[in-house]
Amino acid sequence: MKKWLSMALIGLIALTVLPKAASASLPYWTAYYDSNQSNWFQIQPIYRPAGAYSADFGEPVDLDVASDDKVYIADKKQNRIVVLDQDGSLLRTIGEEEGSGQLSSPEGVFVTPEHAVYVADSGNQRIAVFNQNGVFQRDFKKPDTPLMGSEHFVPVKLIVDRRGVMYIQLNSSYQGLVRLNPQGEFMGYFGANKADQSMLNWLKKLVLNKDQLAKEKAALPKPITNVSLDKDGFIYTSTAGGEGKGAIRKLNAGGVDIFKNKTLENGHGIVDVAIDADAFLYNIDLDSMHINLYDRNGEAMFEFGLVSKDTQQYGILGYPTGIGVDSHHAIWISDSGTNTVHKYVRTDLGQDVLKALALYADGKYEQSKPYWEAVYARNDMYNGTFQGLGKVLLHEGRNDEALMFMKAAFDTEGYSKAFWKLRLDWLQNHFMILISSLVGGGLFLHFGIRGLRAYLRKRPLSERWQQPLADLKNFSYVMFHPYEGFYRIKEARIASWITIALLFLVLTIKLCTIYWTGFLFHPVELSEVNLLKEMGLFMIPWITWIVANYLVCSVKDGEGKFREVIQGSVYALSPYVFFSIPLLLLSNIVSLDEAIVIHVMNMVMVLWLLSMFFVMTQVIHNFEFVETIKNSAVTVFAILTIWMFGFIIFGLSFNLYDFFYELYKEVNINL
Repeated sequence: MKKWLSMALIGLIALTVLPKAASASLPYWTAYYDSNQSNWFQIQPIYRPAGAYSADFGEPVDLDVASDDKVYIADKKQNRIVVLDQDGSLLRTIGEEEGSGQLSSPEGVFVTPEHAVYVADSGNQRIAVFNQNGVFQRDFKKPDTPLMGSEHFVPVKLIVDRRGVMYIQLNSSYQGLVRLNPQGEFMGYFGANKADQSMLNWLKKLVLNKDQLAKEKAALPKPITNVSLDKDGFIYTSTAGGEGKGAIRKLNAGGVDIFKNKTLENGHGIVDVAIDADAFLYNIDLDSMHINLYDRNGEAMFEFGLVSKDTQQYGILGYPTGIGVDSHHAIWISDSGTNTVHKYVRTDLGQDVLKALALYADGKYEQSKPYWEAVYARNDMYNGTFQGLGKVLLHEGRNDEALMFMKAAFDTEGYSKAFWKLRLDWLQNHFMILISSLVGGGLFLHFGIRGLRAYLRKRPLSERWQQPLADLKNFSYVMFHPYEGFYRIKEARIASWITIALLFLVLTIKLCTIYWTGFLFHPVELSEVNLLKEMGLFMIPWITWIVANYLVCSVKDGEGKFREVIQGSVYALSPYVFFSIPLLLLSNIVSLDEAIVIHVMNMVMVLWLLSMFFVMTQVIHNFEFVETIKNSAVTVFAILTIWMFGFIIFGLSFNLYDFFYELYKEVNINL
C-alpha cells in the first residue's frame, strides 16, 4: 500500500513540474468588415508579427520600402537615414557627419525605382538627394517664386513620380503639395484638401454682411498628413480628422480624386498609407488604434494590430509614424514610441484570402476558386468566402448554388444576378403553364365574384350583418373615395370588434412583410429579427398620432371624438394593406434591375397614406383645408415632443434602475 501511495505522490509531483503548453495567440485580434451588414466580425489572424528591429534609433519618423525590398527609415533625432535588409539587419546609414550631405532632423524619405534617395531634410529646409550608396548628389531649396510668398519651406514628406517631379508636403501647410520639376523649379500646388463648410459657417454667410464676413477667420482646409505613390503613378494623400471623410484620396495626374472624397472606415486618425502590388491599401489609424487593409476602391477589408503608448509587448505598436509594404506583402512600420521598426508577415489564411480577393478584384473568378476553397476550409463563417465562391459558381452557371452562397454573404447584387438567371430559366421552361395559370386564376376570380354576388342577391345576409358588412366594405371604399368614406365613418357607429379586426389585419400584413418580403428588398437574417422592436416601430408612430391628433384638434375646437379618431386612423391605413400585398409578391419576383417598380409603389403608398391621414383629420374634426394644414403641422410637432419626453423619461428611469441595481449588488456583497 505504501508503495502505491509513493508512486501516486511522485506522479502528482511530476505533473506539477511539467511545462505548460505555449500559447500561440497573438496580443491583438483581427476582424473583417462586412460591407453588406456594415459591421466588423472577428476572424483568425491574417498577419502576425515577424520582427521588431532596432538600429539604435533616436526617433524613427518615416519609412519607405524600395523596389529591391530594402527598408529606408528617417531617424529624426540622429539626423540620418537608416537602411535595413529583409531580416532587419543594418546595411548602412545615409547622412554625412559634415558638409553638404549632413542632415538635420529629416522627417521624410522616398526611394525611386532607380534607387535615388530623396530626403525631406526639415532642419535644413531642403530636399537632399543621395545615390543608392548614400553619396550626396544635390539638394533643392525653396524655389524662387512669388507664388509661395512668405511660406516657410520646411518639407516633412515627399514622393517623386516617374518623370522626376517632386510632390512635397510642407510643415502645417494647407495649400496642398508643392510640385517641383527635376530642376527644382516651382510647378504649383497640388491636391489641396477642401475646406469644411460647417453649419456655423453657413449661418454666418446667411446672417453677416460683407464687412462682417471679412473680419471672420476663414475656414481653412486640413493640412495633408502624408503622401504615397503606387506603381501606376497615382498619388495618395492621407489627412487626419474629419471622421474619415477624405482620409485617403487617390489623385491622378490632374489632381482629380478617384475616391471622390469618400469617408473611410477607421480613417479619422490616419498616419500614413501604403499600397501593395495588388493595389490594396494599408493604413495606420491612431483613432481606432489598428492597422487597416482596404481594397482598390478604399472599402475596408480587415483590421488588426494594436497601438498602445505604454507597450512593452512584442507585436504591439507604441507610436507608429510610417508604413510600407514589400514585394512579399510584409508590412513594415516605423515606431517612434518604442524606437523600433516592426515587421508583420501574412499567415497562411492571410495568404489565401488576400490572394483570392486580388484575383476576385481582377475578375479571375476561376483562378480564385482554389484559394476561396482553402479559406473556406479554415473559416466557413467568413462572408467574403461565400461572396467569392458565389461569383465563381455564377460564372460556372451553377446559379442555384450561387444563389445560396450570395444569400449567406448578404450580397444583394450577386444574389440578384443569380436570381435573374434562375428566373429566366424557369420562365423558358414553364411559360405556357404560367400563362394558363394566370388566365385560369383570372377567370376563377371573375366568375367566383359574380357567383358570390348572385348567391347573396338570392339569399341576402340577415339584417344584423348588413351594417358590419358595409363597415368592412368601407375599408376599401375609403381608399378611393376618402371624403365620402370618412363621412360615413363619422356618421356611423362602427362596432369595436370591426375596428379591432381591421387593425389585426394591418398587423398581420406587417408581420408578413417582415418575414416574407424577398431577400433582395429585406436582406436580413430572419432568425435575428427582433419582432417586438419591428412591431413597436410600426405601431408607436400610429398610436402617438392618435393621441397627438386628438389633443391638438380638441384644443383647436375640432369636432372629432376620441373613438372617431381611432376608427379614422385605422381606416386611413387601408393603402398600406392594399399596396403591401402586391409589394410582398413582387419583392419575391423582381430583381434589382426592376427594383424601380418596388420603389415607385412604396413612394405612392407613403404619399397615399399621408393624404389619407390628412383627409381623416379634415373630415373627422370638420376643419377647413388651410386649418387642417396648420393643425396637422402642430400635430407632427406634438408627436416629436411626446417622443422627446418619452426618451427623457426612459433615460431617467434606466439610470434610476441602474442605481438601485448597483446598490442591491453592493449590499449583497457586503452581507
